[in-house]
Order: sequence, then C-alpha cells, then structure tokens
Amino acid sequence: MFLNNLEKGELNDYTFYAHNLGRFYSIFILKSLSLNDKFKLTLIWKDNSILSITITYKNVKIKLLDSIQLINGSLDNILKSFNCTIQKGHFPYNFVNKDNLFYVGTKPSQDLYKNISDKEYRSITDINWNIKKETLIYLKADVEGLLEALLKFSKNIFDKYQLNITKSKTLPSLALAAYTSNYIPKNLSSKFKMIKGDIEREIIISYFEGNVEVFINKVEKSYLYDMNSQYPAAMLNDMPVGDPVLSLETDFDNIFGFVYGEITCPNEKNLLVPFIQYRDPDKNLNTCPRGKFKRLIFFWGNEICSKIRILYKNRI
Repeated sequence: MFLNNLEKGELNDYTFYAHNLGRFYSIFILKSLSLNDKFKLTLIWKDNSILSITITYKNVKIKLLDSIQLINGSLDNILKSFNCTIQKGHFPYNFVNKDNLFYVGTKPSQDLYKNISDKEYRSITDINWNIKKETLIYLKADVEGLLEALLKFSKNIFDKYQLNITKSKTLPSLALAAYTSNYIPKNLSSKFKMIKGDIEREIIISYFEGNVEVFINKVEKSYLYDMNSQYPAAMLNDMPVGDPVLSLETDFDNIFGFVYGEITCPNEKNLLVPFIQYRDPDKNLNTCPRGKFKRLIFFWGNEICSKIRILYKNRI
C-alpha cells in the first residue's frame, strides 16, 4: 500500500511524524526500507539520534520527523496535557511473546500491565480477549492521539507566530524561528546573521563543555562560594555578530573573534593544572593536553589575555 501510494504521487512532499523516531521507530523503518533498493534514504543526525528521514522514490519525496524533538515527554503525558479526546490505552507488554501472537482467551493478569488502575483493569473485557485485535486498537489510539496533539500544537504555533512546525526539526530551532520572525525590530533584523555551512561547523567544533574537576578531596579550612547568574552576566559582554570576516591579523589588541592558532601549554612545573581543552578527532575525546596543539578558539583581545595570565599565576 505504501509503495502504491508513492508510485501514484499521492504522498509527494508530505511530512509524517513518529514519536521517538530517532531512537526507536527508525530502527524498524530503516531495516525495512533498506531491503528495497528503489528507495533513496537521506538521514539527518544529532547526538546519535535521527532527526529526520527523507525517502525518495522516483520523483516522489516524503519526510519523517520525530515529534519528541518538538514536544518532549511520554505520549501518555502529552495527550493528557493537550487534553486530547483520544488517550493512550493500556497494553500488557509483559504478556506478549513470540509464541502467543494469536492468543484469544481470558485477559492477561493485571500485573502484566503498566500503570493501570483497578477500575481501568476491570473495564477490559474478560471474554475472548484477542491479542491481535487489542494490538491494533492500541496502535490506532497512539497514531490518532499523536495526530490530535500535533494538530493542536501546530495550530497554537501558527496562530501565535505564523510558523509551520514542519519547517523546524527541533524545539530550539522552532523557538529561534519564532524569535527572529516576531521579536526582532525590522530596523535591527539586517544586523542578525545566521551563519551556516563550513563556517558554522568550524565554530561549533571550537565550543566545549566546562571543566569540572576535583583535585583535593578534603579540606579543613575553606570558604564556600555560590556563583550564580553566570550565563546572564556573560550575555552582557560583547558578542561577535554580523558577517564573518577572514583576517590575518596578528596583533592581539585588534583581535575579537574566533582565531585558529597553535597553543603551547606550559609544563607541570609552570602550570599545575592545564585548562585549555582540545578535541582529538581520531579518539573523539576531549582533554586538556600539555605541549603544542592547534585548535580554533575564541579570543577577546589583550584585556582578556591579561586576565588569563592572572589565572595562570593563581593556578600554579
């Protein structure tokens, strides 16, 4: 049926959603479609999870997206929070096995269901309980419930921001689209530059998580400082914006932006704890190495260099 609809062009440019596509349903979908060389598959990944699958057959193209990237949470909680008329049912997962796929008889015991109340369990028919029939009912509720929730979510987003949710694969990208299209004054919109392609990939590589390390496990006399609001404070500093400009500038006083250079970390005698990170592309590992290494790093000019020198002295 799926292949017939593709051949007729009935599904061309359609977008479909599966809840938890990236880490569950994609496994079965790709396994099935990869067996047929008539389909061309294009995948977009993020953090070892599939964000989208584009299926091309002749001149027909459809896209599969993961709804959990837009509305995070279990389908049961989502249907309840959107007050959907269709709610997720109950199914005895612990009852089903390869030997009873066509079981018809008394309903499985209550302990084989998950999070089912006594009242809900009593409402299940106890005569001629059919595993195939119950499976189809359960799956139908999942599909129709997800559709109802997505339609409500889509309407809310369109009514408020005039955006089509199918154009955004994740909630952060949808939030960015809402912000840039609704909250930036027109006289400032030209100053916001969306950097894509090779430059974006290089900048992303230069970002690292913070270093959190404990070198002394016990102290007898010490002070405890609670440092908060660091991100809001950092956002008050100058940020690189606009069109990126390639420069061969070597004067530190004139540099503000991303710099590719060779870094030399002092030996242990001069610096006890190294703190500039490096990502090993072969091992996919982040370390704070000594000696010389090359990487892209953000540079603030001589004012920050002075602060870094002080930090070096304090950590010796």
